[in-house]
Amino acid sequence: MFDSMRVTPRITPQNKQSVKRNEDEEKNKQTEQTEAESGGTNLAQSRGLQYVQDLQDGKKPRRPVASAQNYAAYNAPVNTNIHRSNVKPANLNTQTQAVENSQVAGVDTTTSTQSTQTSTKLISPKINIAQVIGDFKNTAHAIGTPEDIFEEVDMYLAIVEKQTKKDNANVKTVQSNLRNAAGLLDKYISDTLNKDSKVVENWVEAIFLQQVDYKYNTEDINEAFLVQMPDDNKKKSEEASQAVETVEPQKSVQPEKPKMDAVLKNLFAQARNVHKKGNDDLAISTYKQAKERSIAVNDVDSQSKISFEIGKIYDKKDDLALALENYNDAVNVATDVNVKVKAHYAMAQIYDDVNQFKPAIEHYMAAISFAGETDNFKAQIKSLTKIGDIYADKYDKEAFNVYEDAKVIADESRDLKNKGYVLSTIATAYDKFNKPTEALKYYSDAVKNYTEAGVDDKVALNYKKAGQLMIDYNKFDKGKNLIQKAIAYAKRANNEKLINELNQELKAA
Repeated sequence: MFDSMRVTPRITPQNKQSVKRNEDEEKNKQTEQTEAESGGTNLAQSRGLQYVQDLQDGKKPRRPVASAQNYAAYNAPVNTNIHRSNVKPANLNTQTQAVENSQVAGVDTTTSTQSTQTSTKLISPKINIAQVIGDFKNTAHAIGTPEDIFEEVDMYLAIVEKQTKKDNANVKTVQSNLRNAAGLLDKYISDTLNKDSKVVENWVEAIFLQQVDYKYNTEDINEAFLVQMPDDNKKKSEEASQAVETVEPQKSVQPEKPKMDAVLKNLFAQARNVHKKGNDDLAISTYKQAKERSIAVNDVDSQSKISFEIGKIYDKKDDLALALENYNDAVNVATDVNVKVKAHYAMAQIYDDVNQFKPAIEHYMAAISFAGETDNFKAQIKSLTKIGDIYADKYDKEAFNVYEDAKVIADESRDLKNKGYVLSTIATAYDKFNKPTEALKYYSDAVKNYTEAGVDDKVALNYKKAGQLMIDYNKFDKGKNLIQKAIAYAKRANNEKLINELNQELKAA
């Protein structure tokens, strides 16, 4: 839809920083190739296990050597646009192949001769996703992952677990979240050793090459894939394994919701009407009376909704402490998942606005988790894109992994407006990272989806951003043309404010 552009120096970069790219892994490529071809069968049991063993021996963790046929799988760079769920290992019809497979799967083999002579049983390449999640957590505990990092990792794993407990798990969502969790652990390892590490990411990629069963089942254990922890970590590992074991909740008949008390209903209506008229103080006072009544009649649903409404008023007044207090009350009392989603999202936005990113991400992730229970695609997508924006604002490429998750859910929703929103957000991020070609592509895709959805003002906004990008890179004619298209769609939407802004842009170009 947009013409491709040959990038020239940008005229008005608008304080956008260049992103440092660490792409020097090629320096060790030949060395690793030699090790891979000559390493024999004395292989690490798993990427995570090798790290633990080396750490206990006082060594710097080393890159495990893979058998020649699996070298590419272990050492290929992670690409979030390529998913390997459909790649199957070759048939294992010889003892040698069985030995090589056991090496990749995590079975300790001491010598080639011994393994070949004693291996009479072929090792199944099939592994259940529940076992992968368990091994992931065990490894994270074993390497001494700090609590704050482990919490972030656990949030991604929680999404994987929830997704794989569905009847039809979205494989792309599962894989991308495992990659995100692996990236966090590798960053911790890299920071600790002051040396770039991808041991966990490569372990995850190796797992994807196996026959993964994406239907969560803790009873389905393939012992060939078990990560055997060293003795010093056995107790911690056993405790972590027990924590992973979850019991499926029994389905129960939901009782019919009681009707709202007449007095409570009247107070609630009064509070909303007063608030609409702009009298915030009186609205808060009336809501508090309604809240007291809801507690008296034990109507927890109304109590949580009232707390949320009070939080919204304090939020608008920029009284953030009281806003957070009431949002938190809403979360703690609510039985309605939608209230929990909205309250967590509201708290996340407050922390996001004051640059407290850790609690912001935690509340966004909580909103995603609760939204997933009811297939609330829009809430999941908005929360994920907000997390992506946090990373993008720090010029962290992790942003694009998170955006990819949002894109997968948007595709699953089959909602053109959801798709347009995610694509437009990704385009803006690429612009921030000074990648105009990618940005224009995503703006073009956003325009297509918004056009099909009939959302004219969103079409206009994306044409505007694309036009501004062209002008920034000295493509004045193309930029003006895109802004003129934006004006046409703004007129269709009867958006006078946007029309005026676009006319000013056109004059300044």
